[in-house]
Amino acid sequence: MVRRPSPMTPNLLHLLPKELKRLIGDSEVIENTIGCSNAVVLYLKGIKSYLKIAPYNQLEPLEYEAAVLNWLQNKLPVPKVHYYAKFDGREYLLMSEIEGLDCANDAHRKDLKGMVINLAEGLKLIHSVDISNCPFDQTLRIKLEKAKLNIDRGLVDEAEFETEYRGMTASELYALLLERQPGGEDLVFTHGDYCLPNIILKDNAVSGFIDWGRAGVADRYQDLALAARSLRHNFGSEELVALFFDAYGIKEVENNKVDFYILLDEFF
Repeated sequence: MVRRPSPMTPNLLHLLPKELKRLIGDSEVIENTIGCSNAVVLYLKGIKSYLKIAPYNQLEPLEYEAAVLNWLQNKLPVPKVHYYAKFDGREYLLMSEIEGLDCANDAHRKDLKGMVINLAEGLKLIHSVDISNCPFDQTLRIKLEKAKLNIDRGLVDEAEFETEYRGMTASELYALLLERQPGGEDLVFTHGDYCLPNIILKDNAVSGFIDWGRAGVADRYQDLALAARSLRHNFGSEELVALFFDAYGIKEVENNKVDFYILLDEFF
């Protein structure tokens, strides 16, 4: 996991660009503390929108997420971009709300199997997007280059490695990553961070997807692996993981790819 700067607080609202201030008006502001992003995420109750504020990050800018969201309009149920700007060293992204509860919400514990089936159906929908003219490249070559840059800049938090990798340096783990690199890529359009909090359900169906900052063309196991990890972390159930793969349509899981893409995520 990449080290995150200390989170900014909502008192930055007085520093917003004028046009953004106008759009927000006197809307009630609620800080969203879920997740490990370097962005402050604010819910604007009056206009039913979310505002992300982040220091400019050349490798994963909010500008990229805004472009992905605009490209996905009429393709997938995703937030609509109301405003984006880079201003005074920070980026601002204002998006519409996707109504419903994310898949990590305790409300879904009443029907975990139903939630997992929805999780799989949602991923099939994302992977069905036509990539013939997709401008977003997240293939393994690109991801490995970004991972190396994060190491070189001292951004990889070795204390947050999965238990099995604790005690290794980022460089040692990167060498292991290269050793385990799979032979080929089954390319589809991917979410990039397909974890439970990023999939929203309403009325027992997927209502939308959020957090698209790592989306693009990649191996389908980029999403499958992180979904499996998210299910294990949240529920500790291999039965639910097996159900997820079955509902997605995979009978023989490529466990080497699952392990590889979970390992790759240590650098982001």
